Amino acid sequence: MKNWKNIFLPLCLISIHLFGQNSVSGYVSLENPEDWENKVYLSKIHLEEGANSFTATPIDSSIITKEGFFAFDQDLFTTKEHIYKVKLKPISTKDKKNISNKIEHFKLFILSKKDTLHFNKGEALFKKYTTNNVADLEWQKLKTFEAQYENLTDDFDPKQYLLETKGYVKDSLQILLVKLIGIKKLDDQNLLEKDARANPEYYVSLLQELKSSELDPSTYLYLENKLRIITQEITDQKYKMSLWINGVTSLVILILVLVVIKFFKRLKEKKSIPLSKQEKIIKDLILLGKSNKEIANELFISLSTVKTHITNIYSKLNISNRKDLLLKK
Repeated sequence: MKNWKNIFLPLCLISIHLFGQNSVSGYVSLENPEDWENKVYLSKIHLEEGANSFTATPIDSSIITKEGFFAFDQDLFTTKEHIYKVKLKPISTKDKKNISNKIEHFKLFILSKKDTLHFNKGEALFKKYTTNNVADLEWQKLKTFEAQYENLTDDFDPKQYLLETKGYVKDSLQILLVKLIGIKKLDDQNLLEKDARANPEYYVSLLQELKSSELDPSTYLYLENKLRIITQEITDQKYKMSLWINGVTSLVILILVLVVIKFFKRLKEKKSIPLSKQEKIIKDLILLGKSNKEIANELFISLSTVKTHITNIYSKLNISNRKDLLLKK
């Protein structure tokens, strides 16, 4: 019993050391270790616009032991969840590209300071790992979903891919960082800009949600920049369209006003009653500058009769005085 305690206690201390202080640990297994540097490099990932585009900021490196073990201390990670990468580097620069193409020599994952991630011993390089980070577990589900499209060539349907991927990202993913990664996949397929133009409200709402979250702003900076350009273009298009609509509307209103004026003018002309023979004579005498009394004397009619004729003339011609008559002649 005493011997058992002597063995168990060191194992517990080793376990606490490995998994209590180290956020990332594990083993690497290589067929030709002489082709690789004896270090695992840790970087912080920032998503950027463009197909499969991201930048990696180096953080630290860990020496690989004879047993293939490596580890990174939890103090290297932030309290907020972020995307990280572990990577091996080939030694020979001449064969670096060929070696890198044959072996998947890096792994991306999500982690925070309070989480742990461990690469299993005996597995292919960075193939399988265990983690307690909920976001990374959800990302693995997203990878499984996306895997069905990886080998498609002639049968690849961008519209169907966009529809299904956006639906999965929107409805199935609950963690914002993983949603952001899913949207980045749309950008990799050159479909994000098209969908953002068609559904700007969704992406603006998502961006507001990201800004209200505890995520590092650098994580979604690329999406913010892309949406800023798209929304500005949409605003400019709407402004130009409104100017065009306002111009057309103003022109239509002007044409309608002119048509209405012309219509009523013609209507008045049609309704006007022609002057009688006597009224025409009196109108001409008025135009010659004759007074009412002079007209009465010349036509041998009473002054009141002249005034009655003049009232009728004014009414038929839509005028109110001699001045208007002189202007109308």
